[in-house]
Amino acid sequence: MTDENLSDLPGPVRAELTRLRAERVVFVSEREKLLEQLREADTNTQRLMAERDQLAEECAGLRDRVSTWPEQQAQDEALRLELANARKERDALRAELAGTRDERDRLRLRLLDAELALGGTSPDVAAPNPSAGAAAMVAVAEARAAQLARELDATKATVSWRVTAPLRAVRRRGRRR
Repeated sequence: MTDENLSDLPGPVRAELTRLRAERVVFVSEREKLLEQLREADTNTQRLMAERDQLAEECAGLRDRVSTWPEQQAQDEALRLELANARKERDALRAELAGTRDERDRLRLRLLDAELALGGTSPDVAAPNPSAGAAAMVAVAEARAAQLARELDATKATVSWRVTAPLRAVRRRGRRR
């Protein structure tokens, strides 16, 4: 209906028609708002579904990891036991090495004693007795000096002494400068 045809209508009908038109404008406007909210809700629903799918994949990955935890724990425990055994073995080897070194040192001392005995001297020269005379103390001191000189000669006659002679010469030259 056009505005010209409205003038032919009685006043109450025209008022009702105007009211209905106003309501229609309000309803159309409200419908547009609701449609926009529906589009937003649809967009949000799609986004949330995508996030849900992503979280489901992450949960599946976590479930796979959790299912392998007992295996990893068993491997960790096996490694701990192996490490403890290796440490025990290391400590035993260190103790054996210390014992071997002690035995080596004892054997070296016995070898030096034997070399001294072959040289005609006893390795155990008695310490001078303070109550003995000065001549006896001098004799004991000379015997000890002779024994120490023989030990020094025996040390210098070893292979290691001869091999390290150049190193000692270099050290002496380095001290002079």
